[in-house]
Amino acid sequence: MEIQQSSRYADFIRSLGWVVERVDGNYIFIKPFPIIGGLAKLQRTTTLPSLSKLLPILSKHHVKTLAIEPDSRVRQQDFTRWCTYAASRIRLNKDPFIPTKTIQVGLTDSEHNLFHRFTEAKRRAVRRAEKNRLIATVSSDIDAFIRLKNRSAGFFGFITTTGAKKLWDKLPEKNRAVLLANAQNQLHPVAGIFLIFWNRIAYYWIAAATKEGKKLFAPTYLVWEALKVSKKRGCKTLDFVGVWDERRKEKNHEWKGFTKFKEGFGGVPLYYPLTP
Repeated sequence: MEIQQSSRYADFIRSLGWVVERVDGNYIFIKPFPIIGGLAKLQRTTTLPSLSKLLPILSKHHVKTLAIEPDSRVRQQDFTRWCTYAASRIRLNKDPFIPTKTIQVGLTDSEHNLFHRFTEAKRRAVRRAEKNRLIATVSSDIDAFIRLKNRSAGFFGFITTTGAKKLWDKLPEKNRAVLLANAQNQLHPVAGIFLIFWNRIAYYWIAAATKEGKKLFAPTYLVWEALKVSKKRGCKTLDFVGVWDERRKEKNHEWKGFTKFKEGFGGVPLYYPLTP
């Protein structure tokens, strides 16, 4: 079960003003909208819901549009068949709310082998960061991370961190961490990662870096630290949460930069079914 189908995540979505229902054991998130009708999201479900159970719930909340974004264990052909039938009963959203492709790095090997699966450029960047005397710390200061993200990304940072504090507050201490990188003699961090640990998966939820941090190779250094921390926490996989999906060539071209960054750490791609 991915984090989006956990009770903690459902509590977080409720805190944002959504209605949460259950269908066939899965959480469905509903946002009512006057006049135009509501929106429902069913994300990372491992089993396609029965329409005879789902449709009455949607009708009760006057939902007009359904976004269903299954787990990778659902076969594309089964999903296409389900969508064909569902589309005759309700409008399906075809523009995903969450990424349709990710990269996952396995953590069961030794740290030595994990490091040597990096590209040469990434290994060199880690060594440069160590030469720059960056210091990485595991922190519970989510506010410091949010300030860093907002400072480094401006308005877009604010959009990215909307709800981050509420999600942090809904997670038990064992399921969350912030990694912060500080340059020598600097008071404020130059890079950070908000990590979520769930069901033996570490999620690279949000990352941030200042211009100075990038010059010091802090983002690459922190991924290396995140892999080690996640392994020590008992995780078997680190999930980069989202990358550009070449199946949707016309979409999200701005993701190509951070996709290239994430591809350098020895992970493997994971594809989710697409709404036809």
